[in-house]
Amino acid sequence: MNFLIKFSVSFLVLVISNSVFSQNYPNKPIKLLVPFGAGGITDVVARAFAEPFSAELGQQVIIENKPGAGGNIAAELLKNSAPDGYTVMLTGMGVVAVNPHTYQNIRFDSLKDFTYISAVAETPHVIALHPSVPAKNMTELIKLVKDKPDSISFGTAGYGSSPYQGMEILQIATGTKFLHVPFKSGAESVTNVIGGQVSMTFEAIPVVMPQAQAGKLRVLGIASAKRNPAAPDLLTTAELGFSGVLSGSVSGLIGPAGLSQDIVAKLNKAARAALNDPKLKARLQAQGTSAEGSTPAQFFDLVKSEYSKWGKLMSNVPKQ
Repeated sequence: MNFLIKFSVSFLVLVISNSVFSQNYPNKPIKLLVPFGAGGITDVVARAFAEPFSAELGQQVIIENKPGAGGNIAAELLKNSAPDGYTVMLTGMGVVAVNPHTYQNIRFDSLKDFTYISAVAETPHVIALHPSVPAKNMTELIKLVKDKPDSISFGTAGYGSSPYQGMEILQIATGTKFLHVPFKSGAESVTNVIGGQVSMTFEAIPVVMPQAQAGKLRVLGIASAKRNPAAPDLLTTAELGFSGVLSGSVSGLIGPAGLSQDIVAKLNKAARAALNDPKLKARLQAQGTSAEGSTPAQFFDLVKSEYSKWGKLMSNVPKQ
């Protein structure tokens, strides 16, 4: 009986403590992990999002880039962090939906080890080549690779990253075989295309277009269902005759498993309010990115759907 009384009191104290903690949250800076290097689309979105997100929370949001292993390093850090709301991550969809089907020794379960808070943004990809590649359009590029598989290399932020997903879709749709070269960020992959170390990239608009406008890259088209206001002259893949090739970077806010419902609610409310900020919307739209807030359940449903889709698509692809 004494044991039961002590247990009940301890449990009650824990419940009250957690409730008080949640009510006072947040009362110190929040760490926002970015699973890729600086300059890539996830980093670009994180830096635009952090300012209004900080304002809504009333605490500083500090960005920490933790690149490596296609985002797995940051995901493992998040999984092992305290579920107190002071460490969250802005993740690309590939980290949680594609990596589990791409890497052999992955140390997290996307559907069990994280708390899904809100979708944040979506950016379509563009197909860009080094000017030396002898292909002036998509049809010529596909013929070039069909005639000589692995002759054209493409750079990404790693296996499972959104550009990697886009190239997988392109290869499956066209029956081609490109040569993958992983880097730590989309910006690094684009730099290596410009330098001629790799032939092409399938990257987000804001990462590619400034370089294309400077004449350093040749852009063939945009992998979206409709043209993008940030680059209205770019033909869509459907207009180019490749309607099944749709690709983009979808990012969202997640935390470790075990976050209290109160903290999730506060983070979700702050994230969605930040994404409705006119200045942030305008800033993202100017770069070809749309703000895409959601409920926690909507975001988790999207992840589960993508997880299932990529499990099927990658079933015959050897794991890294």
